[in-house]
Amino acid sequence: MNDETEAPETNQHEGEGKRPMALTSEIEGLIAAAREAFSSEVAYQRARAILASKIAGRIAGLAALAAALVFFLLLALVVGLLLALAPLLGTWQALGVVVLALLLGMAVAAWAVLRAWRRLKGVLTGKAKP
Repeated sequence: MNDETEAPETNQHEGEGKRPMALTSEIEGLIAAAREAFSSEVAYQRARAILASKIAGRIAGLAALAAALVFFLLLALVVGLLLALAPLLGTWQALGVVVLALLLGMAVAAWAVLRAWRRLKGVLTGKAKP
């Protein structure tokens, strides 16, 4: 009878020994797949970052070009106003009118910046609603 009872116990241990081996190989496979997925994700994000930096550089260059062109546009506008107003008002009066118009525009822009700054400061300190 002991021989019969020992045989099933040996078979049980053999079956249990196979399960951890299969489970171990599955876990190793999952770890390998996770490592591969992680390295693929890192490579993908690196490629996106490189592309974004190239696009950002292009945007910065185009913005600088646009700013330079706007500067020259405003310069041409000022010169054109001076040339147009000089025969009507005289040279110095035309210059005064153009300078006052530019000062007025600058004051309005500075006021808008100050207002936006105060609003931002209020939102960041929690004293104002966004």
